[in-house]
Amino acid sequence: MNSRDRRSNFLTKLLAGLKRCGFEDGRVLVGVSGGADSVALLRGLAHWRDASSREASSPPHRLEIVVAHIDHQIREDSQDDADWVQSLADELVVKCRIEAANVRGRVAETGESLEEAARRTRYETLASIAQEEGCTAIAVAHTADDQAETVLHHLIRGTSVTGLRGMLWARPVAVRNDASDQQLIRPMLEIRRAELELWLQDIHQNFRTDPTNSDEALTRNRIRHQLLSTLERDFNPQIRKALGTLAGHAAEVSDLLRGLAEKLADSSVVQLSENSVRVACPALADQPPVLIRETLLTIWQQADWPLKRMGHREWQKLADLVMHSGGAVSLPERIEARRRGQLLILSRET
Repeated sequence: MNSRDRRSNFLTKLLAGLKRCGFEDGRVLVGVSGGADSVALLRGLAHWRDASSREASSPPHRLEIVVAHIDHQIREDSQDDADWVQSLADELVVKCRIEAANVRGRVAETGESLEEAARRTRYETLASIAQEEGCTAIAVAHTADDQAETVLHHLIRGTSVTGLRGMLWARPVAVRNDASDQQLIRPMLEIRRAELELWLQDIHQNFRTDPTNSDEALTRNRIRHQLLSTLERDFNPQIRKALGTLAGHAAEVSDLLRGLAEKLADSSVVQLSENSVRVACPALADQPPVLIRETLLTIWQQADWPLKRMGHREWQKLADLVMHSGGAVSLPERIEARRRGQLLILSRET
């Protein structure tokens, strides 16, 4: 494929990704670290913003772009990345918001890993900026490679069908338990990292390289540089595509389960408050265990209770209480569950 075809192919895939995310027009906040992925996303969106064609295959109209760069202040040269992103935004004539974040302070306060603290801070800051700037979408630069890595990461840690779906093309940006008007979109989920790097090369666009991406002390990097490379070389040259296909199938199954679970949750929840939930067991007891667990997960999320320490074993313990009368279990986050007659009662100690 020559450079002209590569340029057209990348831009066409990006436009298809935007449509799959349900983003046709509006004001979008683009998270830009300065790395190849996010620079390609920004440059591609700027191309469609500037395109003048109004045919059926034309780009989203009235597309407005705002750039956001989060300086995690982890590396000593992080300010150089921020300055570089600001210069690129100026070149493309887009507004740029640079925000500093005290990630190390958050680690000391919460006990989260540095990687997790950076991720949570990044998304919280992006949501705040998007709200301030009146953006209806937040675009991030996850690729097909990132999707494959995510599915493998979930599989290694232990996951359900929901985890196998990997990252979604689009999802609401949650504010506590309520969805805001913002959507987090990932329009490059079917674009390989190698494709976008060739496209940047063809348009003579440079980018920044984060040295932490090579730090194999991080699980994600070991998956990228060791596990995926081995699978690709020794087992299946198309492993990334296969994992992406698996994620798509898992998303379809997960959506089906979630739809059924939401209906069951509506018919079985007797009482739901911040610290107490009561569920009528007869409405659930005859359902398959996988659907009971999914319904309990749905109810748990409706109560806005923490999920991080809830694994398959904990969900199965809850399902057992639904299916069998009597008993009680202690769950993470100071939550107690007990069966009383026909009711499953969950109480959270404050």
